[in-house]
Amino acid sequence: MLGWIFFFACVALVYVFWNRQQQARLLALHAVRRHCQQEDVQLLDDTLMLETLRMRRIPSLQLVKGEGRSQNGGWRLVRTYRFEFSSTGDERYQGMLTLIGRRVAKLELQAHRIH
Repeated sequence: MLGWIFFFACVALVYVFWNRQQQARLLALHAVRRHCQQEDVQLLDDTLMLETLRMRRIPSLQLVKGEGRSQNGGWRLVRTYRFEFSSTGDERYQGMLTLIGRRVAKLELQAHRIH
C-alpha cells in the first residue's frame, strides 16, 4: 500500500513539474513573439529550444528593459531558451531568452541585417 502511495506521489510531482515547464515555455514564447514584432523581425518555426535548466540562488531580480521593479531573491529555476529569427527572409539568426522563475531576465537578438 505504501508503495502505491509513493508511486502516485512521484507521478503527481512529475506532472506538476511538466505543467510548470509548459507554462514557462508559453510565457517565453509570448515574450519572444512580442519582442520580434517590436524589432520588426520574423520568429522562424515559431519554436523555442530549451538550452539549459538549473537552480540558482539569485540575490534580487531585476526585470528586463529597466522597469525599475525588483523582487526578493532566493532559489529560482533559471531556464535559457534559444530561437531563430530572420530580418530579411534570407538569413537565419540566433536569439536567446533567459527566464528566472517567471520573469524575463534577458532577451537578446544576434546582430542582424536590417531591411
